[in-house]
Amino acid sequence: MKTSVIGRVLHRVEGESKVSGSCIYSADIMRPDALWAGFLRSPFAHARIVKIDSSRAQRLSGVKAVITGKDVSPRLEGVTLLDKPVLAQDRVRYIGEKVAAVAAVDKDVVQEALELIDVEYEELPAVFDPIAAMNPDAPLLHPDYPSYQGQHKTEGLRNVRSLVQSSKGDVEQGFSESDEIFENTFSTQMVHQGFIEPRAGMVEIDSQGRVGIWQCHQSPFAIRRWLAEHTDMPEEMIVVHPTSTGGSFGGKQGSEDSIVTYYLARAARQPVKFVESYQEELQDGQPRHAAAITLRTGVKRDGRLWAWDAKVVYNGGAYGARTPQNRMNGTFMLAGGYRTPHVRMTGLIVYTNQVPSGYFRAPGEVQTLFAAESHMDEMARSLGIDPLEFRLRNALREGDTKPNGEPMRDPHALDVLKRIGRLSQWRRGKRKATNDSEGFVRGRGIAFADRHIGIGESEAEIFVEADGSLRLATSVRDVGVGAYTMHRQVAAEVLGVDPEIIRIDVTGTDGPYDEGVKAQRGTHVEGLAVFAAATSLTDVLRRQAAGQWNVELEKVRWHRGRARLVGSKKTLDLKTIAQNAVDGSLKARGHSKPARPETYTYQSVVADIAVDKTTGEVKIEKLYYVIDATKIINPLIYYGHIHGGVIQGLGFSLTEHLVTEEGHVAALSLGDYKIPTIRDIPQLSTAIVKANEGPGPFGAKAVGEAGISLVAPAIANAVADATGVRIKDAPITAEKIFRAWQQRS
Repeated sequence: MKTSVIGRVLHRVEGESKVSGSCIYSADIMRPDALWAGFLRSPFAHARIVKIDSSRAQRLSGVKAVITGKDVSPRLEGVTLLDKPVLAQDRVRYIGEKVAAVAAVDKDVVQEALELIDVEYEELPAVFDPIAAMNPDAPLLHPDYPSYQGQHKTEGLRNVRSLVQSSKGDVEQGFSESDEIFENTFSTQMVHQGFIEPRAGMVEIDSQGRVGIWQCHQSPFAIRRWLAEHTDMPEEMIVVHPTSTGGSFGGKQGSEDSIVTYYLARAARQPVKFVESYQEELQDGQPRHAAAITLRTGVKRDGRLWAWDAKVVYNGGAYGARTPQNRMNGTFMLAGGYRTPHVRMTGLIVYTNQVPSGYFRAPGEVQTLFAAESHMDEMARSLGIDPLEFRLRNALREGDTKPNGEPMRDPHALDVLKRIGRLSQWRRGKRKATNDSEGFVRGRGIAFADRHIGIGESEAEIFVEADGSLRLATSVRDVGVGAYTMHRQVAAEVLGVDPEIIRIDVTGTDGPYDEGVKAQRGTHVEGLAVFAAATSLTDVLRRQAAGQWNVELEKVRWHRGRARLVGSKKTLDLKTIAQNAVDGSLKARGHSKPARPETYTYQSVVADIAVDKTTGEVKIEKLYYVIDATKIINPLIYYGHIHGGVIQGLGFSLTEHLVTEEGHVAALSLGDYKIPTIRDIPQLSTAIVKANEGPGPFGAKAVGEAGISLVAPAIANAVADATGVRIKDAPITAEKIFRAWQQRS
C-alpha cells in the first residue's frame, strides 16, 4: 500500500517543548497552598511493628498532617496481585518500606518531623535469596497469601507467589531419544530502569470532595481505579491530569504514592505534593527481577534440538503489587525461538526481603534470554557446529509452534539469521579469538530470539475545529516512545491531510480511555485506536458533505483531505465543511482491543569485542542488529527505539547492578549506579528484514522492547569466543573475566 505520511521522518510532537524547557513535569505542578510530603521508611528488612508514636511530629510547627497505617484503609493494593499495604500495618518486609507519612509547609520541616516519629520494632528473621526462601525452614513472609486477591495457586510452595508452567510433547521421552544432553545454570542481577525523573506527583481535593491527581505514571486510568477501589470512592470523583513523564521503561506503574498522598491531602485539607529523591527511588523503586535459571537440553547427533527442560526463579522481593501481571512472560522465552519437539518450562516468582521488583523493558526475558542464548552457544561449540549454523538448523519455520505450544504466523527467523550473517560478514569475518600487540584478545558472539506483541485496550477521539484544523485527543502518556508523533502520522495518512494541521490534545481520565503504556503496545493497540477514529471521521465528513450537497452518501468519497462528489469536480475542504456544521458535531471516537496476534518480532545481535588481557575489561568494538519489520511509521523514532534498547542492553551486560547487602541498597545516586554514558556507545550497524503484514495500523509491527534483550548473551558469547571462559552470571564485569582467566590458567 502506497502511503504519503507513513514512512516519513517527522520530528517529535513534544520535542520542542522538551528542548526549550517548557515541558511541564509532575514536579513542576504547584499550588500556592500546597504542602510537601515525606515518608518515614523501615530500617529493617523484616520486623514486627510494636508501636508508633507520632505525637512529637504532630506538635512540630509547620506540620499539617501525620499518618500511619492505622489512618488509612487496611485494604491491600496492587496492579494485579493485591498484597501490599500503602503504609505498613503490623510488619515491615523490606528496608525502605513506607511506615508513616508527613505533610508540612516545606521540605525542612518534613525532614525534622520524620525524625520525631518514634517506631518500636521487633526484628524478625529475614531471607534475601529466592532459592533459600523456598526452603521449608525459611521465614514465611506472607502467611495470608492464599487469601490475597489475584493470587496464583502455588502448590503449597513456601514463599512462592507465582508458579507458571508450560509444556509441549513429552520431555522425558525427548531426553531418552537424545544423543547428547547439556546442562547449565545462569544468574542475572537486579537492575533499575535508570530514568532521569524520579517519581513525583500532587493530590488536590476540592470542596466537593473531587480529587485531582498529577503524577508521572504510565497508566492514569489505573491510578484512578486503584484510588477509587482503595477508598470506596466513585471513579467519576477522581481525575488524573496529564503531565509529561521523564522516562519510565516500565518503572512507573505502582499506586501507593498517590494513595498515601491522597490520605495526607485529606487529613491536611490542603493540596500535597511529593518528589522523591534518587536515593528513595533506588531504595524503593521497582527494579528488574534478579533471576536464577537452570537449563537442560537434549540434542540429536546432527545438531537438532530435541528436548528442553528449563526453570527460572525470579526474586520478586517483598511484594508483587508493582507488577502488571502476577507472572513473568519471560518464562516462555526459556527455550528461545527454536523448533524443539519436547519442551517443559517452569517459572516461579518468590517472596524475599528485598525491594519489591517490578517491570523493566522486556520484563523477564532479558534474564531468560541471557541464559538461553548463552546455553545455545555452549552447545554449538561442544558439538563443533558454527553458532550461526546451529541456530539456522533449529530456527522456527512456517507451520511450527513455539516452545510453549502457541501457533505462529509468517515467522521470519531464518530470514533474520541469514541477514545478520551477511550484515556482520559472519562467514568471512568469523575467526578464532585473535591476539594483538595492544594486549587485547578479540572475539565475536551471536544471539537470536523472537518476541510477542502487546495487547490491551485504547481509545482516541478526533475533532474538526472551526478553522478546519484537527484535534486528536488521547490520554496516552508519551514516556519517551514518540507515541504522539505516531498518532499524528496515522491520522494524517487515513484522512489525507498535512500532519501539521493535527494538534495533539493530551487529556486526563476525563478523556478517551487507555490501558497504559506497556508491552510495546503503542503502535499496535493505541495506533489502531487512532486509525479507527480517523476512519470513522471520514464517514462523518462524507455524511456532512452529502447533506450540504443534498446527495446520497454513496455519491461522496473522501480523498486527500477533501470530500469529492462522484461524477463531478465538486469538492469540499475541511474548513468549508466545518463552517457549515453544527458546533461540535464533526468528531469521531475510535476503539481498539485486539486479540493476541500470532505475529512475532524476530531479532538477532552480533557483538565484536576486545578483552584486555591485563584487566579483563571488555571493549565493544561493534554491534550488529537485525529485526524484521513491516511498515515503519516513522524511521527516526523506529531506529531510536532500537538504538536506545541496545544501549540499555549494554548497561545490563557490563555495568549495571543494583547491589544489596542484607537488604540494604548500596547505590545512593545515579553516580553510584553505573548506567552507560555517551562514551560507552559503540558503533552500531542495523538492518531490516522485510516482513509481510503486522497487526498494527498499515501493517506495522512493534519494536519498543526489542533492542534490549540480546545484547548480553551476544557479548557473553563473544567473551567466551575471545577468552575461552564462560561468564554465567550477569553483569559481565572485568573482575569476573579476570578471575575466571586466572582459575583456568
